[in-house]
Order: sequence, then C-alpha cells, then structure tokens
Amino acid sequence: MDKTKLTQNHQFSPLLFCHEGVLRYLNILGLALIAVSFLYLIAANWWMLPNWIQLTIPMLILFCSASVSVYFSKQEWIRQSLDTVAGLMLGLSLAVIGQIYQTGADSYLLFLLWSVMLLPWLYRPNIGIFAMLCIVSQLALYLYFKQSFWMERAEGLYLLGLNVLAAISFVFAIRYYPILRFLFIAFMIAISIGSMMLFINQFQLIYLASSIILPITTAFYFYRKHQALETILLIAGLAASLSIWMFELVDEQLTHSALGLFVLATLIFGWFAMISFVLKKIFPQTKFSVIPLALGAWISGIILATLLLTYWEVFSILMGIIFIGIAWILLNKQSSVFMRQFAYCLWVCGQAAILIHTGLLTENMFVVWLLQLVLLVLTVIKRMHWFILTLQLLISHALGIAVLALETSFQYDDVLIHVALSINYVIFIGLFLMSQYWQASNYQKSIYLWMIAMLTGSAIGQSVIGLEHWQGIGQIGFDQILLFYILPSLLMLSFIWQNRQQFSERWLWLIPIFGISLLLLGYFEIFIIMLLMAWAVVYQQRLLQGLLILLLIFWLWMLYYNLGLSFLVKSLTIFISGLMVWLVVYGLKQVKLNQIRGDKA
Repeated sequence: MDKTKLTQNHQFSPLLFCHEGVLRYLNILGLALIAVSFLYLIAANWWMLPNWIQLTIPMLILFCSASVSVYFSKQEWIRQSLDTVAGLMLGLSLAVIGQIYQTGADSYLLFLLWSVMLLPWLYRPNIGIFAMLCIVSQLALYLYFKQSFWMERAEGLYLLGLNVLAAISFVFAIRYYPILRFLFIAFMIAISIGSMMLFINQFQLIYLASSIILPITTAFYFYRKHQALETILLIAGLAASLSIWMFELVDEQLTHSALGLFVLATLIFGWFAMISFVLKKIFPQTKFSVIPLALGAWISGIILATLLLTYWEVFSILMGIIFIGIAWILLNKQSSVFMRQFAYCLWVCGQAAILIHTGLLTENMFVVWLLQLVLLVLTVIKRMHWFILTLQLLISHALGIAVLALETSFQYDDVLIHVALSINYVIFIGLFLMSQYWQASNYQKSIYLWMIAMLTGSAIGQSVIGLEHWQGIGQIGFDQILLFYILPSLLMLSFIWQNRQQFSERWLWLIPIFGISLLLLGYFEIFIIMLLMAWAVVYQQRLLQGLLILLLIFWLWMLYYNLGLSFLVKSLTIFISGLMVWLVVYGLKQVKLNQIRGDKA
C-alpha cells in the first residue's frame, strides 16, 4: 500500500489492512484464534476425556503440523510457524504421557528428552525451534541441578554448565540465526550480573569467573569481526556488573551518609567515563562508544535520587526543582549524547524527589497528580526523547488511576475497575479523533506504547474481576453497558467517520463489520490490536510489532483465567472470531485484485 496515500488520508485507515504483510499477519491471527479455541475446548473437558484421546490430541496436531509444513516448504513464514507448533506439541505429548502413565520421572528428564527431540527439526533452519531449544535446554540443566540437590552442593558447577551451554547456543546463533545476537548479549549480561551478586556474597572465584569470562570472550569475538555496537554493549554490561562489586567494596564507608552517596555517584561516573574514553580510542569511527558513559550517567543519577529520597523532605523537593532546572538548561544546548542522557537522568531523579516527597508531606495524591501533569506538559514543550515522554505518560496514567482509587468512595473494587477501564476507552476515542495531529509528530511511538500499556492493563483488569459480557436484561449494570457496548461503539463510529471516503469500496466494510462483531462477542480489544498491528507493519515499526504480538498472546492468556466466562463460551466465541478474521482476509484480497485490475485498465 502506498504510504503517501495513507498519510494524505487518516493513518488509521482501512487501507492498512490491504497491505501484503498485514494480510499475512491476519492469516496467522485467524489460525491462532482457531487453535486457541480448540485449546479452550480441550481444557474445559480435559479430565473427562479418555486417556487415549488425551494422548492422541497433541500427537495428531504434531503430525498435521509436520505434514502441512512439508506442503508449504517454499513459503518460509508458514513453514516455520508450523514447525514451531510441531515443536511445542512434542513437549506437550511428553507431558501428557508422563501425566497419564505416572512415570515418576523428574521434570528435568522431560525437558532433556524434549531438547533431544527438537534437534532433528533444525535440519531445516527454523528460528522458532532454535529459540525453543535454547530455553528448554537451559530449563533441563537448571531442573537437573535443582531436583538432584546438586544446586546446594555445587552451585559453581551449575554456573559452569550454564556458561558452556550459553556459549554453544551463541555459536550456533551467530552462524545460523544472527538476528538473535542481541538477545544472547542480554542473556550473557544477566548471567554476569547474577554471578557477580553471588560472588560478593560468597567470594568464590568460580562466581567471579562466571561473571567475567563469557562477556570478555564474546566481546573479543565481536571486536575481531569489527562489530562495534555488540562489543560496546557487552563491555558496558560487564562494567555494570563490576560496578556492583565496587559498590560492595565501599558500602560501609560511603552509603550511610549524604556525602558518601555523592562521592559514590562521582566514582561510578568516573568509572564509566574512563571506559567510554578507552572505547573511543578503540573505535574512533563509531558513535556507540558513549553508551557506557550514558549508562554511568543513569546509574549516578539513580544514586543521587536515592540521596534526595532518603535524607531530606522539603529540601529534597527544592533539590528536585534544581535538578529539573539544570536538566532544562542542558537540553537547551546542542550537547553531546552523554550530556543529554545526564540531563534526562537529572530530570527523572528530580521528578521522583518532587512527587514522592510532596506525597509524603501533603498526603494528597491529587496534588501529586497535578504536579505530574505539569511535568508532562514541560516534557512536550521541551521536545524530549520519545522514551522520556512514554515514561511521563505512563506515570501520569498510573497516578490518575491512583487518584481515582484513593480520592473517591467507590463501594466495590469491581466498580472502580469498570470506571478505570472506561476511562481507557475514553482516552482511546480521544486519541483516534486527534490522530492526524499526534501521528505527524515525533511522539507517535510514545502514544502507541501508551495505548499498548492501556490494553495490557485492560486485559489484567478484566481477568482479575472476571468480567462477564453476556447477562440477562436487568442483571447488567450501566457501568458494564458503558464499558462493553457504548464506548467501543463510539470508537468504531469514530473510525468509520474519519475514513468515510474510503468505504466507497464495498469490501472494506468488512473491517468495521468485523469490529462490530467482535464488540458483540466481547473481544473488541482484538480489533484495536489488529488496527495497531496493521499500522506498525505498514510503517515498519519492529518494536511495536513485537510488543503487539506479545500483547495478543498475553490477552489470550489472561482470557483463559477469566472466571466470568465458561470455557465452552470462550471456545465458541474465539473460534467464530478466527473464522471472521479469515473472511476479512478473503474480502481484502478481493480489494487488491480489483485495484490491480483497475490499474491495468
């Protein structure tokens, strides 16, 4: 789809759904919903099924996935998806066998056997299978040491196995799945920090070796390959790990006084500044050498925030205002990456001091919320980084909910959650109506992340209180009618009104019809997720795509635990939703065919 055409109209356009990548996601979504509906149905009747049927179900899904995968061998994304399903069914089949026959085997044997059985599936490259193998093998290692009581007797040996297994997985990832390298870097840094925390408690060299050797070795590999970003990230992570040791060495001398904390913040800053200086000499052509410096700025800022939050009250508020003023001045200048990160850190630290101590002194959450709104406005005026604005939006939203909970007198918590979820919908409607303004700004990513956070909160809220969508007349309250029907209808009407010119193509009416159907079924959040996903795919927002996929998985997972709906109802309605998604895909393909024929004519 032509992005220029979309931009000239409303970016939340039904034309987004005609994009080839979006149609691919919709096909997967339809398949996922139908699969989930069967899982809900099986879960509802699992203990009533004969043993042979329980054994047959995962094995049948395994066989069908593997067979269809061979048929779609030339369509990579379909093949990899089916192979991943088959890999999951391998583990489920083993679990069902253990459950039915009560083998008495330890859990680590299940994960070990699962790992071995996944290996042949890597004959054809599959990133899903490989990621699953990495996770399952690590679980097998951990459970072996845990269940055999070797964890208490030889924890160092477990760390050795952990590092060796991580190194082997990394070697294969670099060769066949290099896109996973940053996940492995994050995992190695987590191992380093965890091992260092064990070292400062027990002072055994095996823990220090576990903290240092793997990051250094991997960093040297990337250095030989002239991959500056990867090298610098590993060194910055190792520096953060060594900072924990440094903190422990000076804990008694510096952390029990205001002056000591200030000196510690200065030492941490100097440590990371020295590392950035050395990296600048090693990689003179890259801008990534400032990453350790920026990390040092944030760690030092957090220590200063601890100083402000621990020792003073009114004076801490005054110092918070001074911190925000200094940050404002620094952001006015064309400063370096470090100075900008330091300014952001001062801003966040000063904000924390002002809000927390104001809350302690006034015991009035409404005043705290008003102060946060002022800081939010200042953030927008100063045109700060989108991450800072996202943080401000989330804090403002959380404090608004806190004010609603503390400063009002709702008789029941359920009513409070109803009101909070309704407020989320009101915000959604406002964002949709004003989207032509904020989507043209630099903060569109912040708004999208805010919307994803609200959808996540809505999923949690509905699951906690077990919201039930279908009740008899006279049993459903006005708050539920407002939440489930009125507000989603207004959101759908705003979508139709803003794109009224584009609905001259009759097939595009499938999209609002689908949204209305989901509204009646009680799953309107799926429509919102689909709309956000369509935008993220068309405009190539990889971060948002990943978060929305995780959000959909999380939403379906929370729906599983919603006790307000029976498994039978969940299964039937989710199945219908999946079929409707496929119907929409079919209709949208007709749109594309009509467009192609029109262009040729």
